[in-house]
Amino acid sequence: MANAGSAARVTPRSWAMKKAAWIGVSVMSLLAAIILVVPSWVDLGMFKSAYLPFIEETLHRRVDVAEVRLALVPAPSIRISNLRVSDGPAFPDNTFFSAGQVQLRLKFWPLLRGRFEVSQFVLEKPVMNLLKQPDGSFNYADLADKKLPLAKKPERSSKNPAAKSQEAVALSLVLPSRMSISDGQLNLETKGQKPLSINGIDLSLENFAGGQPFPYRASFRYPGLKTVSLEGMLSYREEQASLVLKNNRLKLQDLDLPIEGSVTQVTTAPRLNLTVAGDAIDAKSVWQILSVFGLTPRDMEVAGLMGLRIKLTGPSSSPVTEVRGLFKNVKVAGKRALKGKLTGEVFIQLPMGGGSMTRRLQGNGKVVVSDGALTNGDWIRKAQQMTAMIGLSKEQGREATTFKTLETDFTVADGLANFTRIHMVNPQLEADGAGTMTLQEPALNLAIESVLSAQTSTRSRTARAATFFKDSRNRMVVPLKITGPVANPTVNLDTEKLVQKGMGRPLEKNLDSLLKQKFRR
Repeated sequence: MANAGSAARVTPRSWAMKKAAWIGVSVMSLLAAIILVVPSWVDLGMFKSAYLPFIEETLHRRVDVAEVRLALVPAPSIRISNLRVSDGPAFPDNTFFSAGQVQLRLKFWPLLRGRFEVSQFVLEKPVMNLLKQPDGSFNYADLADKKLPLAKKPERSSKNPAAKSQEAVALSLVLPSRMSISDGQLNLETKGQKPLSINGIDLSLENFAGGQPFPYRASFRYPGLKTVSLEGMLSYREEQASLVLKNNRLKLQDLDLPIEGSVTQVTTAPRLNLTVAGDAIDAKSVWQILSVFGLTPRDMEVAGLMGLRIKLTGPSSSPVTEVRGLFKNVKVAGKRALKGKLTGEVFIQLPMGGGSMTRRLQGNGKVVVSDGALTNGDWIRKAQQMTAMIGLSKEQGREATTFKTLETDFTVADGLANFTRIHMVNPQLEADGAGTMTLQEPALNLAIESVLSAQTSTRSRTARAATFFKDSRNRMVVPLKITGPVANPTVNLDTEKLVQKGMGRPLEKNLDSLLKQKFRR
């Protein structure tokens, strides 16, 4: 009797376990059947025939794909391999865009009804090839004038086959809530210039919705810089087709900067209006960034904090970058120029377009370098030769290569830096001048008038040339012309200034000959 009671107690539990096992096997069988049957049941030919011609018609470019496959694990998705978009008729040999794989992750239940509703868009290893013409136009200029047709509700007619095609196309224009790009590449080729490749392009958007902020993150690698990243919140305003940045941060060469602004007309010809600003920014990192673009010397050491404001405006095909820097006792030390503490303000404007960067560069500035010295060995040697010729001692000659202050006002345009004012003060002399410097291959053309202090002039009266360099206050004056490469310029007497001061031609020739002998290498 005991055994019979025990068996009665076990039977219900066993039955429950068997029932759960049968349910589990049935569910697994159903899933396996779906995985095996659904991919062959969904009409991918309809997908290709409806979507790809629509894209070709919109872009006016040929679109090729290797294959289109449907997968249900780990999530339902359509995978397009080896996507290739040809360029326009003006560039028949160029591939405008390609991607190793495009993945459209789908919503499950609409898929069972034969409809494609995309929940996530994934782009792997995309490559975009941009060609820039001498006039500044790009190979996508024809696309900038086109507007994508708006999605329309399909007609409620099941008899019209065009309605199904229209419905499929309409669905494709509804942007998914999640999008990502991984390991992308942008190639920019400008006629007559070295090609540029930007690699490692990654982008992720989460919870995309029109009118509501959504998070995003973008990053890429630019030649000569560490990985550049941008992240924060975006808002998309459909009526203006604009993206608005909110609480965004730009990480660039050890800098972490706030960025704000907007991108408008994103569906046609995007226009930029972005601003990066900060009051206490590492000047060394800023200098390194500018040197990558050839705007500052690479061998200059910089230390200290500065104010910075960068503005990027205009159409994406030809934006204008404006940089305003505010320096306050920033230490600078260049092996081929000078060292000291830099104070002042510089404004640089760089319009994108045809021609060299140095020709397009514009700007102005007013800076002061204090408690500094010349560091170019050739400059120092020539300065000491000059001071020895006018009767200064070696110690005074060494002091002449230092300065208490060196001030300059300048403008930049058409490949030239125009120094409208140069003023230097040191224990032995004051120097005033003006001139230009070419930017492409830096070369000087300066006129400098050095005036020795009254005490130094008195000490130098016994020098052979001293009697020939006097002003109305009995101070010695030496007008110089500095020309040639910045690293090794030529220093001569400014003969025009000598004539203006009433010195005769024979004296002018004799003094010029004397200087040439002194400065002969």
